[in-house]
Amino acid sequence: MAEGGPRHGPLDALRGFVIVLMALDHVRGFFTPAGADPMNLDTTTVGFFFMRWSTHLCAPVFVFLMGVSAALRHDKKPAETLRFLATRGLWLILLELTWVSFAWSWDPSFHYLGVLWALGASMLLLVPLTLLPRWMAVFLGVIGTLLLAAPGLEWDGPGTGFWLQRGQIELFGMTIRASYAAVPWFLTAAVGWGGAQWFVSAKPQRLALLGGGAALTGLVLRVAGLGNPRDWTERASGLQTALDLLHLDKYPPSLDFLLVFVGFGLLLLAGPMRMDGPGSRWLRSLGRTSMFFYLLHLPLAHAAGNATAWLWFGTPRIPPGAPLRLWLVLVAWAAVLGGLTPLCNAWDRLKRRRRDLWWLSYL
Repeated sequence: MAEGGPRHGPLDALRGFVIVLMALDHVRGFFTPAGADPMNLDTTTVGFFFMRWSTHLCAPVFVFLMGVSAALRHDKKPAETLRFLATRGLWLILLELTWVSFAWSWDPSFHYLGVLWALGASMLLLVPLTLLPRWMAVFLGVIGTLLLAAPGLEWDGPGTGFWLQRGQIELFGMTIRASYAAVPWFLTAAVGWGGAQWFVSAKPQRLALLGGGAALTGLVLRVAGLGNPRDWTERASGLQTALDLLHLDKYPPSLDFLLVFVGFGLLLLAGPMRMDGPGSRWLRSLGRTSMFFYLLHLPLAHAAGNATAWLWFGTPRIPPGAPLRLWLVLVAWAAVLGGLTPLCNAWDRLKRRRRDLWWLSYL
């Protein structure tokens, strides 16, 4: 959710699009029965599966766009970029450990390291890359991702938690849990950083060719049983087998996962995100205020989910075994977007009017 630097309309629109999808994912978590897993093929439905699967686009595109935006900022303000990456990276991690963790759990002793941790850590790791030629960043990102996916190499030994794998520690009576391993996401950001100028200047046909090729490569590798730690299996029906093929590992992100979803992001950047009209202007406004939206939508969705569960079941969460109501998720999603859009528009106008207020770029 990095902002600042020269604005590129399609990048803002794509960031806004994934913000909309991200809100769907988070609302789903608060408005479905506790413990319901959309990726559990033994219990899920097709609609529930794809409601979650489609939102896998969010994290890789956010991180990739952060690398692109940081590079564009560096091209315009090189003297300020090191400080900006370091301070914003630390700020994102602090927000993750405080406001965002509390909004997820209402528990001040639980701290969750999610997408803001991935973004913040990636920004800190990008700092030394500013001293290297851009092609080296792309090389590092691609080769590093391939190494992490190399068959037979184990990356889950002692000390890899938080950096290469999920991790959890108990510290001073608090739980700190990281679902987003920092290094794989940083490598994605490095590709965005190194190729930023190409991604914003390339003709749409070339972007589409790269994006489509990446997504197709990821799917072919998946079918071949390569690039994803968890293999797929033939199931009772062709539909279930197809869903298992599409079930790609996100924690940490596998090679197939990154190829498919960054590829889809590039396809969107090549076409739909270049359109103009009310919808595109709405997405661009959300993209320019992505951090503001993120910080508000979590407590709003969580509180609304709690209120709905209390009114319906007399409990703070919809209990396990309750009927799965996807229509309820969609209604709540629309309500969150509708409620926050005017606030984001107002915040966008303020940021564009008061460019003298440096701290606005951190929200």
